[in-house]
Amino acid sequence: QASGYLCLMVDADGATDFGKGLELVLERMLNKEQQSNNSSSCSIIFGSRAHMQEESKAERTFVRTILMVAFHFFVEMLCSSSVRDTQCGFKLFTREAARAIFSHLHLHRWAFDIEVVILAERLGLSSIQEVGVPWQEVDGSKLDTSKVALALASIGMLRDMLCVRLCYELGIWKTTTTTTNKKKED
Repeated sequence: QASGYLCLMVDADGATDFGKGLELVLERMLNKEQQSNNSSSCSIIFGSRAHMQEESKAERTFVRTILMVAFHFFVEMLCSSSVRDTQCGFKLFTREAARAIFSHLHLHRWAFDIEVVILAERLGLSSIQEVGVPWQEVDGSKLDTSKVALALASIGMLRDMLCVRLCYELGIWKTTTTTTNKKKED
């Protein structure tokens, strides 16, 4: 339902510094748009915490660090190696990219970001670029941080990754070509 040229998706917890984060993703988007010189561009910029990975390992519990490493491994093996941080809740899309991706989206749980990446690749949209954003862990997350709850959430996300991979590979979920791709083919 977005009506602007750009669509920003953010997590409600405010973990990403909105002012600086927005400034950084907008700057990257504008650079990308200027380089493409394409008025109907399908650009996507993900805010990323990958630049903080070593610091994050030092500040998180051992269990959370293991789960983070395992999650990144499975994302790379089952989904895509093109994005280092799929789960940061700070993403900027051109309206055309957002419409193309979200009109095909099936997942509405924790791992929907994985499907966003896969859809961008399957639809042939321009590559997702990442930009480091200021981020901090905040209290009040919807994710229960007890060891059992984290393990169950991790299993659920792995299930969703497998589901996305299999449903697209087996043709159960289909994608249609975007307007931008049709123009490229002509």
